[in-house]
Amino acid sequence: MTASFALRLAAAALLSICALQAQAAITCTLTATSVNLNYVNNQGANANASGTITLNCTRLSTDPTTQTYWVSINYGSRTGLPRRVFRHGATDTFNANRLDVNIFKNGTTTDWGNTAGGATRVSGTLNFGAALSASVPLTYDFRVPSGQTGNNAGIFDELFTTSLQLTTAGAVVATATFAPTVSITAQCFVGQVASGNPAPGAVNPSTLTLNYTSFALVPQTATMNFTVDCTNSTTYTLALSPTAGTLLGLSYTLALSSSGATGNGFAQPYTVTGTIAAGQAGTCATGACSATQTGVTVTITY
Repeated sequence: MTASFALRLAAAALLSICALQAQAAITCTLTATSVNLNYVNNQGANANASGTITLNCTRLSTDPTTQTYWVSINYGSRTGLPRRVFRHGATDTFNANRLDVNIFKNGTTTDWGNTAGGATRVSGTLNFGAALSASVPLTYDFRVPSGQTGNNAGIFDELFTTSLQLTTAGAVVATATFAPTVSITAQCFVGQVASGNPAPGAVNPSTLTLNYTSFALVPQTATMNFTVDCTNSTTYTLALSPTAGTLLGLSYTLALSSSGATGNGFAQPYTVTGTIAAGQAGTCATGACSATQTGVTVTITY
């Protein structure tokens, strides 16, 4: 090999390196924000929040001034459709203690997914103009649909991954993760729950009416029914006050059918029984008299 031949090889290698450095160098990253929602079991309306996935790209002055993109969101680490979030500490992450959720393209009810071919992804063109960097925020709408019930109180979440491709069938060049969180707080309701959150089968407390004839030979009783609706696995106790009194000279007692239980997310039935003991004369100057005791309270503690 001559010296001049070696020199030509070195020059060729240098040209190759220069050519490589002049190729397109657009690079992109993704960042994503998480959202937080509160939810009541059997909520009558959807719970909604919006988060952001931001695409950031940089280029060299010799690169194109536009860049196409396709952004997808997977279906979580443990499930496919429907998307779900699971309660911390749940032992069965595929069935128990879960909430079905949606992640929609902004302003729509169209699922934002990662289907091959791009049908459920969000795509567009990023314009740099004369700048060497550009970004675009992409909004997702997170929803917990109404009417889900029977879940334990606690924090429900899931880790979702968003991915970036620069061509419709190209390699994934960037990813980011986000973890929407849904909080179900322990709650209990006597009778029907708050407005907008109807409890199927719920019965409100009502008036208990005791009829008595002077010197009755046996105790006279009457009942009043109501329900309690508590978040699943929430232990609660019930108390009645006052539990005794006197009306028209007749002493009576009131008693609950049970002092409490553990909630199951549905309306649980209870009974208040009123009793007037036998053999009481009472005080009534006419053929029939009536009196009312107000302020009897059922208290639930959880």
